[in-house]
Amino acid sequence: MAEGVVGENAAVSLCGFRQCRAALPAPGPRGGRPFEFCPERRWPGDRTCKQLAAADVALREALGDSGSHVGLTDAAAEFVRAATEVSGPLQTLRNALDSVAARAQDEVTAAIARAEGAKARAAEADGLRQAAEVRAAQAEATAETRAAEADEAAEAAMAQAREHEERAKAAEKTATDAVAARKAAELGQARAEAAAAAAGERADRAAADTRAEREKADALSVELAQRAEQLAVRTTERDAAREALDHARTSLDDTARRLEQATSDHHARVRDLETRLDSAVQDHRDETARAAEDLATARRHAADLTAQLTETRDRAAGLAARVTEAAHRERTDGDQHAHLRTKLTNVQRIVLDESEEQLRPKLLEELLNLG
Repeated sequence: MAEGVVGENAAVSLCGFRQCRAALPAPGPRGGRPFEFCPERRWPGDRTCKQLAAADVALREALGDSGSHVGLTDAAAEFVRAATEVSGPLQTLRNALDSVAARAQDEVTAAIARAEGAKARAAEADGLRQAAEVRAAQAEATAETRAAEADEAAEAAMAQAREHEERAKAAEKTATDAVAARKAAELGQARAEAAAAAAGERADRAAADTRAEREKADALSVELAQRAEQLAVRTTERDAAREALDHARTSLDDTARRLEQATSDHHARVRDLETRLDSAVQDHRDETARAAEDLATARRHAADLTAQLTETRDRAAGLAARVTEAAHRERTDGDQHAHLRTKLTNVQRIVLDESEEQLRPKLLEELLNLG
């Protein structure tokens, strides 16, 4: 496994993974074994520098560090670097899409809440308007009823007053007639004392009747005054009822104006909310379009990287095939070299050991034996 590399500055160590080479943190204040790899960094697939360094060492040990595998190693390093570069924009794009979706959802939720609140306020205002109309109608009906009662009472009092006045006039006429009769009786006293006495009695009775009628007239006058006071009270109540009715109508008009203003404001707010909602939806669509475009670009980039990776894999496969072929040729050449060396040794042995008569046949036999 690769170990941490110490840079030119002895106090700074570099990560042992050759694709990272980041500066390592110093040991703690208590000292201890220095770090060989980055303790916190994570690569795609949640791999650590230590794990990737071990895999790199195993790959190099399996393939060897010959020049024929440099392309494969570089391609693998390029793939790791490209994957690392792509993972960042993809994560940023994912975060942007999540943020846009969250903002759009918040805007829609807020717009719906504001619209529902506006509807509730409009319903409340409509309820207040209807209640005000009901109260105004009740006040108007009460005022009209009281005014009608006051008018009826006034008419009844006037009728009674006219009746009492007619009775008083009749009593006065009777008294006048009695006085005239008394005068006539006094003038005719000389002619008929008996008639005078009778006339005196009639005059006394007429005077008594007159006094009684006057008392009745006085009582009727008092009653008429009381009825007049009652009429004045009823008139005052009627005027107060009319004022209350006018006040209720004014209040109803004010309520209607406020309701119209509130309705207008509500419609304006609804239009503003609709405008803002349309703007938010359009912004969301624009953000979605941009995100889709960025995603398409990222996908094209990923497709290019995939094509490069496929090409690199094909090249690696070709290199592996060439390495296998070279190894096979090397083994074949080694076998042939060993066979030739054996033949040469046998030829040397024949030349040194055999006699001249046996030398030629033995050499021919050895050279012709290709097994």
